[in-house]
Amino acid sequence: MKKLLLGFFTLILLVIAGIYIFIPGQITITKSVSMAANRDALLRKLQSGASWKEWWPGNEDINDTALSYSLKGIRFTPRSPRALSVPVFIQSGGFETSTDLTLLPQNMDSTTLHLEAVIPFSTNPIKRFRQYLKTEKLENSFSEILQSIRNRYSSITNLYDYDIQKKKVVDSILISTFAENKGYPSITRIYELIDQLKDYIKKNAAADTGFPMLNIYTADSVNYLVRVAIPVDKKLPGSGNISYKSMLGGGNILVTEVKGGKAEINKAYKQIMNYMADHSRTPPAIPFESLVTDRRNEPDSSKWITRIYYPVM
Repeated sequence: MKKLLLGFFTLILLVIAGIYIFIPGQITITKSVSMAANRDALLRKLQSGASWKEWWPGNEDINDTALSYSLKGIRFTPRSPRALSVPVFIQSGGFETSTDLTLLPQNMDSTTLHLEAVIPFSTNPIKRFRQYLKTEKLENSFSEILQSIRNRYSSITNLYDYDIQKKKVVDSILISTFAENKGYPSITRIYELIDQLKDYIKKNAAADTGFPMLNIYTADSVNYLVRVAIPVDKKLPGSGNISYKSMLGGGNILVTEVKGGKAEINKAYKQIMNYMADHSRTPPAIPFESLVTDRRNEPDSSKWITRIYYPVM
């Protein structure tokens, strides 16, 4: 019996010794992934914890103290962002730690995401062993988190909320006109100018080759300059406020299509400006909107289709 007890206690001591020998006082978990995304655009998406629900692979947890997200039984709470990273507080049943979701630019459209966490283990051998078992879940969670971000934001549409395409300007002939307006111009006022151009096209035995184009500019939110143009199949002489314009092909232009009214169009413009800043682009000419939907025939602005064209260099 004494030998049996001695053997049992010896086994226990060996197990405890093995825990201390093979499980260190702390362990570092590191995971990285590269993805096709601009660093600054990606940081805008990740820096707000509220937007994590767009890509988070687990569940969203809402409590009285902070917005957090759970995955594999581990809670992740994003903190205030830094210049190149988003700090994250991590809570599991066996430990608490923190990490930084770090964004490292590789080139203009490529970023490496990096997660690294140091897990301190208890001096209690039983707790240490339990903590060690849970680190595998955390390591797997890191991999799942990074892969989910890559799957979501490797596309321009998800990264900027709109399908912003880089295209080349095609040679085109335009006639245009303009007018000044007190206050933002109404749909009626805009189409009065468009109808002037359409009447002029008919009088000159020409034909339009595309949708009406619109640009509205104000410096003080009181006085607005309204420019409209229509592409035509031949060069027409100018008359009064109606003038001939040409767009030479070969230049670069950003194009995106928007469904919705003025508010949605303004959101798209903001994202195009973000894209230009992210990619060090500057505009050599004014942008314009191609009015695919005739606003007079469709009173519901949520159904309007507009293509935004923004020349860049």
